[in-house]
Amino acid sequence: MKIVIATTSGFHLRHLARELIAVGHDVDYLTYLPSFRIRRDGIPAANASSYFWRLAPWSAAALFRYLPRLQNGAVQAMFSRADEAFAVNLPPCDAFIGLSAMADKCARVARDRFGAKIVIERGNAHVLEQNELLVTGGGAPFPELYVARELASYACADYIALPSSHAVESFVERGFPREKIFKNMYGVDLGRFTPSRRPPGPLKLIYVGGWSFRKGCDVMTEVLRAAPELSLTHVGLPLDMALPDLPNFRSIGYRPHAELVREMARHHILLLPSREDGFGMVLIEALASGLPVIGSSKTGAPDLRELIASGESVAIVPPADPVALRDAIEDMARHVETQGDDRQILSKMDKVNLSWAAYARRYSDFLQSIV
Repeated sequence: MKIVIATTSGFHLRHLARELIAVGHDVDYLTYLPSFRIRRDGIPAANASSYFWRLAPWSAAALFRYLPRLQNGAVQAMFSRADEAFAVNLPPCDAFIGLSAMADKCARVARDRFGAKIVIERGNAHVLEQNELLVTGGGAPFPELYVARELASYACADYIALPSSHAVESFVERGFPREKIFKNMYGVDLGRFTPSRRPPGPLKLIYVGGWSFRKGCDVMTEVLRAAPELSLTHVGLPLDMALPDLPNFRSIGYRPHAELVREMARHHILLLPSREDGFGMVLIEALASGLPVIGSSKTGAPDLRELIASGESVAIVPPADPVALRDAIEDMARHVETQGDDRQILSKMDKVNLSWAAYARRYSDFLQSIV
């Protein structure tokens, strides 16, 4: 099958392209990332088209993670520019997979010119639910242009691909037909994230991601203030919230995957109490590293709890509820004590189901069924 994948960054789509190629599909991967980044992710040069120089300076700014506001602005600006550039040069295809908010013109070209089926990849809940959750909680709304582009991409989709049950329900509640939704849980690099022995000493919590209202960082701060015996390490950068000035909190900034693996080995439990999070890749990475996780009901935690054999290693809390989060930490701390030093959470079958190869096989079967 001839497949075009069009994206700005879309880490999961890089894995998807590589694995679809491995099972024999003819894939063209279009992205703003520079060529060396695409090759590093295992996508052959013959299958990849980098628009890095054609989209400069937005593409360069989009890679500069140490100024997150600049990076986010560059990514938003690049959505429409990438869409137009991809539309002009789109290769023939049977199936088109495009990142939401970016794929509008190029998706319509794929359908009108080549008769392709259009799959829009959305890594989060419906944009209107996201916006509503943020505004209701006192956060800043999304830019109107971004919301408009998201809605335009949904309108041109034959199918929407989503990573979690709560994301699926957010689309169904807004009138998108359930039969036009493809739910496919993300995978994890099981060669990189492996369990280590339990670290000695008192309980250590870890949170990975931008320090933001959307991720429930104010809730974690409230818990730390009320429970000084707890300690939390933040891996990531501040976004729309200031980092707390507390003795039981430390932030170590962004860390690449190799260093993140070492940080996971130094901690006992991962927190992700997001108000909204399409899935939360770090949940799988933590479980693969042997850390139990506490995630909100608005993440992929409910899906993971249902999937893995050791469901007790996944706790689910309501978003924006510091009391529930603290109670869950206390319960999970008791579970950690029974876990053993080797910290093996995922079974052999769990690892099969959570591999990127399995993610791509599910996608391949889905595409075969609709084309």
